[in-house]
Amino acid sequence: MDAMDIHPPTAHVCPGPARAWRRLGTALLLLLVLGLLAGCGPAKPKPTPTPTKTPVPVAQATPAPPTETPTPPPPPTDTPPPAQPTPTPLPDNISPLTGLPVADPARLKRRPIIVCVNNDAVGRSAHYGLSKADIVYEYIVDGYTVTRLSAIYQSQEAERIGPVRSARKPNIWMTYMYDGVLACSGGSDEIRYLLKNEVGFPYLDADIDDPSNTRYFDNLGTDYRTRLQASTEGVRAWLRDTGQEKEWRRDGFSFSQEPPADPAGQATVIRIAYPGGNSVEWRYDPGQGGYLRWQGGVQQFDPLTDQPILAKNVVVMAAKHTLTDIVEDSLGTKSVDIDLYGFGDLRVFRDGLVYEGTWRANDQSLPRWLGPGEQIISLKPGQTWVQVVQEITDVSYE
Repeated sequence: MDAMDIHPPTAHVCPGPARAWRRLGTALLLLLVLGLLAGCGPAKPKPTPTPTKTPVPVAQATPAPPTETPTPPPPPTDTPPPAQPTPTPLPDNISPLTGLPVADPARLKRRPIIVCVNNDAVGRSAHYGLSKADIVYEYIVDGYTVTRLSAIYQSQEAERIGPVRSARKPNIWMTYMYDGVLACSGGSDEIRYLLKNEVGFPYLDADIDDPSNTRYFDNLGTDYRTRLQASTEGVRAWLRDTGQEKEWRRDGFSFSQEPPADPAGQATVIRIAYPGGNSVEWRYDPGQGGYLRWQGGVQQFDPLTDQPILAKNVVVMAAKHTLTDIVEDSLGTKSVDIDLYGFGDLRVFRDGLVYEGTWRANDQSLPRWLGPGEQIISLKPGQTWVQVVQEITDVSYE
């Protein structure tokens, strides 16, 4: 060991002035070098801003709640609705919606499919599959400017239904009534939020559940008003894929081949006043035992069957309409809510005759068409069109 490195344990050596200055200079130089090295090193990465929400694939997207969450629809409850007449049960092979026999009774235990169908002037030029529906509803939408259709399928298959458009609030009420599955193409933020988060029935949204329109829907052409097409098999495939099939149980309508007694009068021509040049006319054809349909002055056909639209029954029901604050499109058009529950004035047309009465409806059963004394008005077996109007005076006939 070098003797120079050994000092007595109690010794304390004080450096001289020159040596101290040298040490101080060395320390300052070292600090300067370290500072320069730090300034020339790689820059620290800037912090990444936190995204407002985590992006998700479009196919799995869930509608964000609107700024003001709309009032959810009343879900079905265990409390029974007010008593209303129950029709005589039908045989297992008779459709509860049409009164016609079916080859496979099992299909009558499946959920009815309700499809939103465009009904503006352009949409009407491309209607497909309406003649295959058991029931078709027509109702006012979009600031009282146009009507839309909801076609209900159970007893028949339709390989093409369209053109499919967005959902509206009345679809909520009718899907509860029929305990069905709703298939549409989007909707306003408020309506889409309700349908995907609040209602108690399956809702197939083409924009969310099949954005490529290759699995459950199809595209024909590019015009948004006419391109999107559905099918009963496509909707049922979605129900299977999502595990939402169930056995359907609802009392059906009442049917009779012969017209009920005591009609209110003859009705071979029916005129229904709808806004925006969309008025409807039904003309009774005795040879076919039903009513042929015109809208906007043009007779309507189904290209799927190359046959005219023919309804065995035309039901006109007056219901309360309310203009809401829900904006339906980029033009600021407001949504129209229609109260399809409760009761209201009714006209039932069949066999060139008219029957006056009252409709009653709730969320736990099909609507009832009632005549004097709360007696059920029997429909003619076949397709029924339900025309929803603001006032019963919106329909005239002769």
